[in-house]
Amino acid sequence: MDDLRILVARLGWPSTAARWWTMQELAARLGAPASKVATEAALIEFLGTRKLEAEVVEALFVFWMAAQAHGYEASPKLAESIPKTSVLSELVLESLGLWADTPDEGLEEVPEDFEIPQDFNGVQGADLPRMFRISMTELEAATRLPFVRQMAFEWSMNKGAYPEAPFQGDPWHFSRPLGDGFSGQISSRTALRMISAYHRTLAVAEEFWGMPPDKAEDQALLALPVHPTLALLRPRRPAWLPGRTDFDGDDKAIGEAVRSLIDQVQLDRPGDELMAFSSPVVMSMDRCVEVSVVRWAQAAGGSVADEGLAEHLKDLWRTGGLLASDFQEALGTTTVLESPAHQAIADRESRVWPLAKPLDFERLGYLQHDLYPGRLFLPAIPGRGQLEVTPRDGVLEVKSGSDVIADLRYWNSGWGPVRPMQFDGNCGMALISRGTAYRTSPDEAVQEVRSFYFWRVRTLHKKGGFSGFEEKLTYGVTFV
Repeated sequence: MDDLRILVARLGWPSTAARWWTMQELAARLGAPASKVATEAALIEFLGTRKLEAEVVEALFVFWMAAQAHGYEASPKLAESIPKTSVLSELVLESLGLWADTPDEGLEEVPEDFEIPQDFNGVQGADLPRMFRISMTELEAATRLPFVRQMAFEWSMNKGAYPEAPFQGDPWHFSRPLGDGFSGQISSRTALRMISAYHRTLAVAEEFWGMPPDKAEDQALLALPVHPTLALLRPRRPAWLPGRTDFDGDDKAIGEAVRSLIDQVQLDRPGDELMAFSSPVVMSMDRCVEVSVVRWAQAAGGSVADEGLAEHLKDLWRTGGLLASDFQEALGTTTVLESPAHQAIADRESRVWPLAKPLDFERLGYLQHDLYPGRLFLPAIPGRGQLEVTPRDGVLEVKSGSDVIADLRYWNSGWGPVRPMQFDGNCGMALISRGTAYRTSPDEAVQEVRSFYFWRVRTLHKKGGFSGFEEKLTYGVTFV
């Protein structure tokens, strides 16, 4: 019971990864016969005490994850215990076969004399991403309805939910002793209040402004705490990870380390191939190293020499687009990838194209920002049509038709609630093929295709004190 109380308490921690992992652990307990009754009772009691719409949604997602991964069947008591309904909480309940029992009372349009408070503007981009405010701005421009003022009004109204601490302290208290150059991975009460104001604004728009329910549901998905496909991804650190000194030295030494990494993956997974890898490999107070490796293909006839290929592709690394995704059900665990056209991702001069690219921001989970976008490489294989990404046993499987062509796994590699601003995330990831069938030419006329790995090593060094890190980027190509 002590373990259960601690886990439930962790649902209120400001650390995003801690909340996500806690949701997974509680979901597993809901799915285990020996612990189901006690866990269900504790979570329903916890749910009934929530004061903000976003808190309710997070608690409901524990039940949703249990249903998806462990066959849990929700009790009707769940719908009766919700104190703050929203468009998104109703979606979660519907996916569990339940209906909201509490009407959304107290909805009120923003008064004409309401003035937007300064703290509403001040926390945008600081305590939470600007995406919620941007979404409201876009809706306001499209409809000429006061979405931004309504959200600010809701923000002012929910200040009373926690009158003793509406802002939950200073999120930078823990990072300031480390010095400059760190980014927090925090979703504190400030963020929960703003996301709740976003929920309330959508409810007002649906109730008073005639927003179609399907449009409101689409907008509500921006406030998902976890991406439905990524929600069940579990951290698993592979045994073949590079050592702390593997990427020290000059370009030649780094190239050898990349080749060693590729070989180690093949030893661990005979017949399979590394498609993408991105992870910190050194994390210390004065030095941090992040390694990113992506497999590319090249057709014959390019005009760029091998020795100049890395320099030529540097801009493509920084400016390359994201993989477009879609879904059939709002809370469905399957994400659909539309394979890009060859001309859309191929470089004309060098005649190369990447075999993996980062996922877009559809159904973004705000508790999973550590993954976006640099830790979510998925196959970008021209001519494959639609690919499906589904969770299975803690990893993501990528299917082409009925065939699994790759899987993605991730692990924790960082310090916790903060990370160097230059890093793509505190976690690491690896996309590994299942066999070699994925390596098909986008053009049947192209017979000569070779493969190489384009890599980047980001080294951060701090001389001491509270100064920020000095950054060094090294790029290279390793042919296989």
